[in-house]
Amino acid sequence: MEKLKDAIERIKILQCPTGDVENRVTGILEDYGVANRKEITINRNEELDSISAEAYSVQIGNNKESMVVLARAGEDDYVAEVVDVYMN
Repeated sequence: MEKLKDAIERIKILQCPTGDVENRVTGILEDYGVANRKEITINRNEELDSISAEAYSVQIGNNKESMVVLARAGEDDYVAEVVDVYMN
């Protein structure tokens, strides 16, 4: 569980190209030893969008809980910045 907490803290400060959020989140989870790439599923989840951010639902293996990553695009729509991460 400590690995997941550390990975979440790293994801919270993520900034990357707009189209690369899913890949970067997967890479962080893998780097922190939370799960391997084949166990991670990330999908856009418009139902969980906030006013200024797009939501991504992250499922790790058979875990019933999922993680939600909220990211917003910068002014030039090139850089995405994570604004919140929480367990759902």
